[in-house]
Amino acid sequence: MKKILVLPLYGIGDVLMTTPAIRNLKEQLDVEITYLHMFKTTRDILLHNPYVDENIHFPFLEASKFNSLCFLMRFRKKLDCSINFYPSNRRDYNLAAFIAGSPIRIGHRYLLGDIKEMNFLKTNAVMENDSLHCVEENLRLLDLMDIQVRRPYPLEIYLPEEERLFAHQWLKERKIDEKILVGIHPGTSAFKNHDKRRWPQASFADLINRLALELRGSVFLLFGGPEEKPLRQEIISMSDNNDKVISIDSLTIRQAASLIQKCRLFITNDSGLMHIAAAMQVPTVAIFGPTNPVWVRPWGVKHRIVRLGLSCSPCFRYSPRPLRCDANLDYACLKDISVDFVFNACIDLVKEAAI
Repeated sequence: MKKILVLPLYGIGDVLMTTPAIRNLKEQLDVEITYLHMFKTTRDILLHNPYVDENIHFPFLEASKFNSLCFLMRFRKKLDCSINFYPSNRRDYNLAAFIAGSPIRIGHRYLLGDIKEMNFLKTNAVMENDSLHCVEENLRLLDLMDIQVRRPYPLEIYLPEEERLFAHQWLKERKIDEKILVGIHPGTSAFKNHDKRRWPQASFADLINRLALELRGSVFLLFGGPEEKPLRQEIISMSDNNDKVISIDSLTIRQAASLIQKCRLFITNDSGLMHIAAAMQVPTVAIFGPTNPVWVRPWGVKHRIVRLGLSCSPCFRYSPRPLRCDANLDYACLKDISVDFVFNACIDLVKEAAI
Protein backbone atom coordinates (compact mmCIF):
# COMPACT_ATOMS: atom_id res chain seq x y z
CA MET A 1 0.00 0.00 0.00
CA LYS A 2 1.41 3.38 -1.02
CA LYS A 3 1.49 6.15 1.56
CA ILE A 4 0.45 9.60 0.33
CA LEU A 5 0.72 12.91 2.19
CA VAL A 6 -1.60 15.79 1.26
CA LEU A 7 0.01 19.04 2.30
CA PRO A 8 -1.75 21.99 3.91
CA LEU A 9 -4.07 24.26 2.02
CA TYR A 10 -5.24 27.49 3.57
CA GLY A 11 -9.01 27.57 3.75
CA ILE A 12 -12.16 25.52 4.18
CA GLY A 13 -13.10 25.95 0.53
CA ASP A 14 -9.66 24.93 -0.70
CA VAL A 15 -9.84 21.72 1.31
CA LEU A 16 -13.40 20.89 0.25
CA MET A 17 -12.44 21.33 -3.39
CA THR A 18 -9.91 18.49 -3.01
CA THR A 19 -12.55 15.97 -1.88
CA PRO A 20 -13.56 14.80 -5.39
CA ALA A 21 -9.92 14.06 -6.23
CA ILE A 22 -9.32 12.37 -2.87
CA ARG A 23 -12.29 10.09 -3.42
CA ASN A 24 -11.17 9.17 -6.94
CA LEU A 25 -7.68 8.47 -5.66
CA LYS A 26 -8.81 6.24 -2.83
CA GLU A 27 -11.33 4.35 -4.96
CA GLN A 28 -8.87 3.54 -7.73
CA LEU A 29 -5.55 2.94 -5.99
CA ASP A 30 -4.47 0.97 -2.94
CA VAL A 31 -3.24 3.97 -0.95
CA GLU A 32 -3.14 5.30 2.58
CA ILE A 33 -3.89 9.02 2.62
CA THR A 34 -2.67 11.34 5.35
CA TYR A 35 -4.14 14.85 5.14
CA LEU A 36 -2.17 17.58 6.91
CA HIS A 37 -3.87 20.84 7.97
CA MET A 38 -2.72 24.22 9.23
CA PHE A 39 -6.09 24.94 10.86
CA LYS A 40 -8.36 22.95 13.13
CA THR A 41 -11.45 24.05 11.19
CA THR A 42 -10.21 22.46 7.95
CA ARG A 43 -9.26 19.32 9.87
CA ASP A 44 -12.78 19.21 11.29
CA ILE A 45 -14.31 19.51 7.81
CA LEU A 46 -12.74 16.15 6.88
CA LEU A 47 -13.73 14.29 10.05
CA HIS A 48 -15.43 10.96 9.22
CA ASN A 49 -14.39 11.23 5.56
CA PRO A 50 -13.99 7.55 4.57
CA TYR A 51 -11.36 8.40 1.95
CA VAL A 52 -8.92 9.98 4.42
CA ASP A 53 -7.00 7.54 6.59
CA GLU A 54 -5.25 10.03 8.85
CA ASN A 55 -6.43 13.60 9.42
CA ILE A 56 -3.79 15.72 11.19
CA HIS A 57 -3.76 19.32 12.39
CA PHE A 58 -0.43 21.02 13.08
CA PRO A 59 -0.45 24.78 13.86
CA PHE A 60 2.30 25.85 11.46
CA LEU A 61 1.45 29.56 11.75
CA GLU A 62 1.82 29.54 15.54
CA ALA A 63 4.67 27.01 15.84
CA SER A 64 8.33 27.97 15.62
CA LYS A 65 10.23 27.15 12.44
CA PHE A 66 12.24 24.61 14.42
CA ASN A 67 9.16 22.80 15.71
CA SER A 68 7.58 22.84 12.24
CA LEU A 69 10.77 21.39 10.79
CA CYS A 70 10.87 18.64 13.42
CA PHE A 71 7.23 17.80 12.75
CA LEU A 72 7.78 17.44 9.00
CA MET A 73 10.92 15.36 9.53
CA ARG A 74 8.76 12.68 11.17
CA PHE A 75 7.46 11.74 7.73
CA ARG A 76 10.89 11.05 6.22
CA LYS A 77 11.28 7.53 4.83
CA LYS A 78 7.58 6.88 5.45
CA LEU A 79 6.11 8.33 2.25
CA ASP A 80 5.78 7.21 -1.32
CA CYS A 81 4.24 10.43 -2.61
CA SER A 82 3.02 13.88 -1.61
CA ILE A 83 0.37 15.99 -3.32
CA ASN A 84 0.14 19.77 -3.28
CA PHE A 85 -3.39 20.28 -4.52
CA TYR A 86 -4.45 23.42 -6.37
CA PRO A 87 -3.86 26.22 -5.55
CA SER A 88 -0.60 25.74 -3.68
CA ASN A 89 1.60 28.34 -5.32
CA ARG A 90 3.54 28.91 -2.12
CA ARG A 91 7.16 28.14 -1.42
CA ASP A 92 6.21 27.06 2.11
CA TYR A 93 4.15 24.17 0.74
CA ASN A 94 6.82 23.13 -1.74
CA LEU A 95 9.50 23.23 0.93
CA ALA A 96 7.27 21.24 3.29
CA ALA A 97 6.92 18.42 0.75
CA PHE A 98 10.67 18.44 0.18
CA ILE A 99 11.49 18.45 3.90
CA ALA A 100 8.99 15.64 4.56
CA GLY A 101 11.17 13.52 2.29
CA SER A 102 8.58 12.50 -0.25
CA PRO A 103 10.40 10.97 -3.25
CA ILE A 104 7.51 11.90 -5.58
CA ARG A 105 6.08 15.40 -5.16
CA ILE A 106 3.00 16.06 -7.28
CA GLY A 107 1.38 19.41 -8.02
CA HIS A 108 1.12 22.27 -10.50
CA ARG A 109 3.51 24.64 -12.16
CA TYR A 110 2.07 28.16 -12.20
CA LEU A 111 1.73 30.87 -14.81
CA LEU A 112 2.81 33.56 -12.35
CA GLY A 113 5.45 33.37 -9.62
CA ASP A 114 6.35 29.80 -10.50
CA ILE A 115 10.11 29.97 -9.91
CA LYS A 116 9.87 32.42 -7.01
CA GLU A 117 7.53 30.09 -5.15
CA MET A 118 9.89 27.14 -5.78
CA ASN A 119 7.48 24.96 -7.73
CA PHE A 120 10.54 23.40 -9.39
CA LEU A 121 10.82 21.29 -6.22
CA LYS A 122 7.91 19.21 -7.52
CA THR A 123 9.02 16.06 -9.33
CA ASN A 124 5.78 15.54 -11.27
CA ALA A 125 3.69 18.51 -12.33
CA VAL A 126 1.15 19.85 -14.79
CA MET A 127 0.94 23.48 -15.87
CA GLU A 128 -2.07 25.25 -14.41
CA ASN A 129 -4.96 26.00 -16.74
CA ASP A 130 -6.68 29.09 -15.38
CA SER A 131 -9.83 28.42 -17.39
CA LEU A 132 -10.65 25.48 -15.08
CA HIS A 133 -12.37 25.19 -11.72
CA CYS A 134 -10.16 24.21 -8.77
CA VAL A 135 -11.92 20.83 -8.60
CA GLU A 136 -11.01 20.20 -12.25
CA GLU A 137 -7.41 21.26 -11.63
CA ASN A 138 -7.19 18.80 -8.74
CA LEU A 139 -8.62 15.98 -10.85
CA ARG A 140 -5.96 16.67 -13.50
CA LEU A 141 -3.26 15.66 -11.01
CA LEU A 142 -4.61 12.12 -11.03
CA ASP A 143 -3.22 11.68 -14.54
CA LEU A 144 0.23 11.86 -12.95
CA MET A 145 -0.72 8.79 -10.91
CA ASP A 146 -2.04 6.85 -13.93
CA ILE A 147 -5.67 7.32 -12.94
CA GLN A 148 -7.53 7.86 -16.18
CA VAL A 149 -11.15 7.50 -15.03
CA ARG A 150 -11.99 10.65 -13.12
CA ARG A 151 -15.46 11.14 -11.69
CA PRO A 152 -16.47 14.76 -10.93
CA TYR A 153 -17.99 13.98 -7.56
CA PRO A 154 -19.61 16.81 -5.57
CA LEU A 155 -17.84 18.34 -2.60
CA GLU A 156 -18.33 16.13 0.44
CA ILE A 157 -18.77 16.59 4.18
CA TYR A 158 -19.67 13.46 6.12
CA LEU A 159 -22.02 14.10 9.02
CA PRO A 160 -22.93 11.09 11.18
CA GLU A 161 -26.56 10.76 12.19
CA GLU A 162 -26.08 12.47 15.56
CA GLU A 163 -24.55 15.52 13.83
CA ARG A 164 -27.37 15.65 11.29
CA LEU A 165 -29.88 15.57 14.15
CA PHE A 166 -28.19 18.57 15.77
CA ALA A 167 -29.89 21.00 13.37
CA HIS A 168 -33.30 19.41 13.88
CA GLN A 169 -32.98 19.74 17.65
CA TRP A 170 -31.61 23.29 17.44
CA LEU A 171 -34.58 24.40 15.32
CA LYS A 172 -37.10 22.49 17.44
CA GLU A 173 -35.89 24.21 20.62
CA ARG A 174 -36.47 27.59 18.97
CA LYS A 175 -39.77 26.55 17.35
CA ILE A 176 -38.50 27.35 13.87
CA ASP A 177 -40.07 25.63 10.86
CA GLU A 178 -37.39 23.71 8.95
CA LYS A 179 -39.16 24.33 5.64
CA ILE A 180 -38.71 28.10 5.49
CA LEU A 181 -35.03 28.70 6.24
CA VAL A 182 -32.82 31.01 4.18
CA GLY A 183 -29.13 30.95 5.09
CA ILE A 184 -26.90 33.97 4.59
CA HIS A 185 -23.17 34.44 5.07
CA PRO A 186 -22.45 38.18 4.95
CA GLY A 187 -18.79 37.79 5.95
CA THR A 188 -15.54 36.30 4.70
CA SER A 189 -12.15 35.59 6.16
CA ALA A 190 -10.48 38.86 7.14
CA PHE A 191 -7.01 37.40 6.54
CA LYS A 192 -4.87 39.62 4.29
CA ASN A 193 -7.66 42.11 3.53
CA HIS A 194 -10.10 39.45 2.36
CA ASP A 195 -12.86 41.22 4.28
CA LYS A 196 -12.89 43.45 1.19
CA ARG A 197 -14.70 40.59 -0.57
CA ARG A 198 -17.87 41.39 1.42
CA TRP A 199 -21.00 42.87 -0.12
CA PRO A 200 -22.10 45.85 2.04
CA GLN A 201 -24.08 45.19 5.24
CA ALA A 202 -26.81 47.63 4.24
CA SER A 203 -27.30 45.73 1.00
CA PHE A 204 -27.74 42.44 2.87
CA ALA A 205 -30.28 44.10 5.18
CA ASP A 206 -32.24 45.49 2.23
CA LEU A 207 -32.13 42.09 0.50
CA ILE A 208 -33.59 40.42 3.60
CA ASN A 209 -36.42 42.98 3.65
CA ARG A 210 -37.30 42.23 0.04
CA LEU A 211 -37.04 38.46 0.37
CA ALA A 212 -39.21 38.52 3.49
CA LEU A 213 -42.02 40.00 1.39
CA GLU A 214 -41.52 37.57 -1.49
CA LEU A 215 -40.81 34.36 0.47
CA ARG A 216 -43.56 34.66 3.04
CA GLY A 217 -42.85 33.23 6.46
CA SER A 218 -39.14 32.72 5.84
CA VAL A 219 -36.64 32.86 8.69
CA PHE A 220 -33.17 34.17 7.85
CA LEU A 221 -30.13 32.59 9.52
CA LEU A 222 -26.95 34.69 9.49
CA PHE A 223 -23.86 32.48 9.59
CA GLY A 224 -20.21 33.27 10.22
CA GLY A 225 -17.38 33.05 12.69
CA PRO A 226 -17.28 34.69 16.16
CA GLU A 227 -15.26 37.61 14.79
CA GLU A 228 -18.15 38.38 12.42
CA LYS A 229 -20.78 38.66 15.16
CA PRO A 230 -20.80 42.51 15.12
CA LEU A 231 -21.36 42.35 11.36
CA ARG A 232 -24.35 40.07 11.81
CA GLN A 233 -25.79 42.22 14.60
CA GLU A 234 -25.47 45.33 12.45
CA ILE A 235 -27.42 43.69 9.63
CA ILE A 236 -30.14 42.64 12.07
CA SER A 237 -30.39 46.17 13.42
CA MET A 238 -30.79 47.54 9.88
CA SER A 239 -33.50 45.06 8.91
CA ASP A 240 -37.21 45.82 9.05
CA ASN A 241 -37.75 42.14 9.85
CA ASN A 242 -35.28 41.64 12.69
CA ASP A 243 -37.70 39.30 14.45
CA LYS A 244 -37.19 36.94 11.51
CA VAL A 245 -33.40 37.26 11.37
CA ILE A 246 -31.23 35.14 13.67
CA SER A 247 -27.49 35.44 14.22
CA ILE A 248 -25.97 31.95 14.38
CA ASP A 249 -23.38 32.17 17.16
CA SER A 250 -21.22 29.72 19.10
CA LEU A 251 -21.48 26.77 16.73
CA THR A 252 -18.70 24.51 15.55
CA ILE A 253 -18.05 24.35 11.82
CA ARG A 254 -19.74 20.94 11.65
CA GLN A 255 -22.80 22.16 13.57
CA ALA A 256 -23.00 25.06 11.14
CA ALA A 257 -22.86 22.57 8.24
CA SER A 258 -25.72 20.60 9.80
CA LEU A 259 -27.83 23.76 10.08
CA ILE A 260 -26.92 24.98 6.57
CA GLN A 261 -28.19 21.67 5.21
CA LYS A 262 -31.67 22.60 6.44
CA CYS A 263 -31.76 25.82 4.39
CA ARG A 264 -33.84 26.09 1.23
CA LEU A 265 -31.51 28.76 -0.14
CA PHE A 266 -28.05 30.06 0.77
CA ILE A 267 -26.82 33.58 -0.10
CA THR A 268 -23.15 34.31 0.39
CA ASN A 269 -20.02 36.16 -0.52
CA ASP A 270 -17.16 34.09 -1.94
CA SER A 271 -16.27 32.26 1.27
CA GLY A 272 -15.64 28.88 2.86
CA LEU A 273 -19.30 28.68 3.88
CA MET A 274 -20.24 29.01 0.21
CA HIS A 275 -18.43 25.71 -0.37
CA ILE A 276 -20.03 24.13 2.71
CA ALA A 277 -23.45 25.03 1.30
CA ALA A 278 -22.45 23.41 -1.99
CA ALA A 279 -21.28 20.28 -0.15
CA MET A 280 -24.62 20.19 1.67
CA GLN A 281 -26.40 20.47 -1.72
CA VAL A 282 -28.15 23.73 -0.85
CA PRO A 283 -28.99 25.98 -3.86
CA THR A 284 -26.61 28.91 -3.58
CA VAL A 285 -26.46 32.52 -4.75
CA ALA A 286 -22.81 33.63 -4.64
CA ILE A 287 -21.74 37.28 -4.81
CA PHE A 288 -18.33 37.83 -6.43
CA GLY A 289 -16.12 40.90 -6.76
CA PRO A 290 -12.32 40.71 -7.06
CA THR A 291 -12.12 36.89 -7.06
CA ASN A 292 -12.74 34.58 -9.99
CA PRO A 293 -15.93 32.46 -10.07
CA VAL A 294 -14.45 30.33 -12.85
CA TRP A 295 -12.03 28.89 -10.28
CA VAL A 296 -14.17 28.76 -7.15
CA ARG A 297 -17.87 28.92 -8.03
CA PRO A 298 -20.16 26.56 -6.05
CA TRP A 299 -19.41 23.08 -7.37
CA GLY A 300 -21.96 20.36 -8.03
CA VAL A 301 -25.05 22.26 -6.89
CA LYS A 302 -27.67 24.56 -8.45
CA HIS A 303 -26.39 28.11 -8.11
CA ARG A 304 -26.34 31.64 -9.45
CA ILE A 305 -23.28 33.87 -9.70
CA VAL A 306 -23.83 37.61 -9.16
CA ARG A 307 -21.02 39.87 -10.33
CA LEU A 308 -20.67 43.12 -12.24
CA GLY A 309 -17.90 41.91 -14.52
CA LEU A 310 -15.97 45.18 -14.53
CA SER A 311 -13.08 45.33 -16.97
CA CYS A 312 -10.61 45.23 -14.07
CA SER A 313 -12.10 42.14 -12.42
CA PRO A 314 -11.41 39.51 -11.43
CA CYS A 315 -8.12 41.01 -10.28
CA PHE A 316 -7.07 38.62 -7.53
CA ARG A 317 -4.88 35.66 -8.33
CA TYR A 318 -3.67 33.15 -5.79
CA SER A 319 -0.92 35.11 -4.16
CA PRO A 320 0.77 35.59 -0.80
CA ARG A 321 0.16 39.34 -1.02
CA PRO A 322 -2.89 40.94 0.62
CA LEU A 323 -5.95 41.72 -1.49
CA ARG A 324 -5.97 45.24 -2.90
CA CYS A 325 -7.93 47.25 -5.46
CA ASP A 326 -5.28 48.07 -8.08
CA ALA A 327 -7.82 50.03 -10.15
CA ASN A 328 -8.36 52.47 -7.24
CA LEU A 329 -12.13 52.01 -7.46
CA ASP A 330 -12.58 51.16 -3.77
CA TYR A 331 -13.93 47.70 -4.66
CA ALA A 332 -16.75 49.04 -6.82
CA CYS A 333 -16.97 45.50 -8.25
CA LEU A 334 -18.80 44.60 -5.01
CA LYS A 335 -20.15 47.85 -3.65
CA ASP A 336 -21.98 48.70 -6.87
CA ILE A 337 -23.84 45.39 -7.11
CA SER A 338 -27.49 46.35 -6.67
CA VAL A 339 -29.93 44.68 -4.32
CA ASP A 340 -32.19 44.17 -7.35
CA PHE A 341 -29.48 42.11 -9.05
CA VAL A 342 -29.06 39.76 -6.08
CA PHE A 343 -32.79 39.60 -5.33
CA ASN A 344 -33.61 38.58 -8.91
CA ALA A 345 -30.93 35.88 -8.81
CA CYS A 346 -32.42 34.52 -5.59
CA ILE A 347 -35.97 34.37 -6.95
CA ASP A 348 -34.78 32.86 -10.22
CA LEU A 349 -32.91 30.12 -8.34
CA VAL A 350 -35.85 29.45 -6.01
CA LYS A 351 -38.09 28.91 -9.04
CA GLU A 352 -35.56 26.69 -10.83
CA ALA A 353 -34.92 24.54 -7.78
CA ALA A 354 -38.63 24.47 -6.88
CA ILE A 355 -37.84 25.31 -3.27
